[in-house]
Amino acid sequence: MAEGSLFSGATGMIGAPAVRPISLAHLTVLGVSPPQLIVLAAEAGYQSVDIRLAAASPEDIEYPMFGDTPMRREVINLVAGTGVTVFDVEIIRMGRQTNASDYEYLFEAAARIGARRIKVVGDDTDESLMAEKFSCICELAFSYHLAVDLEFMVFSGIKTFQSAGRIVSLASQPNGSILIDALHLARSGQTPDKIGKIIDWCPGYFQLCDAPLNSSFNKLDLIREARTARLPPGDGALPLVELVRAFRLDCPVSMEVPRKTTLSNLENVRQVLQGAKKVLGMAG
Repeated sequence: MAEGSLFSGATGMIGAPAVRPISLAHLTVLGVSPPQLIVLAAEAGYQSVDIRLAAASPEDIEYPMFGDTPMRREVINLVAGTGVTVFDVEIIRMGRQTNASDYEYLFEAAARIGARRIKVVGDDTDESLMAEKFSCICELAFSYHLAVDLEFMVFSGIKTFQSAGRIVSLASQPNGSILIDALHLARSGQTPDKIGKIIDWCPGYFQLCDAPLNSSFNKLDLIREARTARLPPGDGALPLVELVRAFRLDCPVSMEVPRKTTLSNLENVRQVLQGAKKVLGMAG
């Protein structure tokens, strides 16, 4: 694949039709295994999934997906059989001791199951350092034909869209981009009009969920909300329609809506998808 088309737009193809694919983020139903996630996505009507292969916290399960394992073979077979692709794999946490080579096992697994992107968060506030680490990760990921998305979160080292933008700009890698999550954008005090129109350069993708508009939470409350207390699109007060309109029509959207619910996993992800389609429809 030519370098010029590898990271062009959301689909990786120049001239792709303006259809917004919808992906199911693992965090929405984190208790299910990667094969179960693909089956749920297929039954509910999603086009792809985002799989958490590397733990983001000590509580996360790290599934046997590294090396030629039965679960990895099952995922590969399910992708072929269902048509649901693996869009994104997560997560790399960048700190002062991070070496890109330490995550080559993750890049290898991601490429083997057909993923196109790797998600990264930064745990340090030193933007120059984070740019250096991000650049090294991007360079190694490029050899696996993977793009890298930097996610900002108000309770992490990289707290705002502006900070993430400076880091990606400093790193100056063709496969490096910013991931915008509707909740993290709101909790960092930003609104779609403040980030401006990004329709012309289109990050790799963006994440939708809903929540109350205002928050006076402390750090622990913000983490709890992000991991367990989001709302389906349309059930809260975030300016989701305005956010959607900031992106190109072919830019994928990932549904990351972890919440406590009595619904079955299938009913849950279907309800989330219904909310997403409603918001996307309102955005035109």
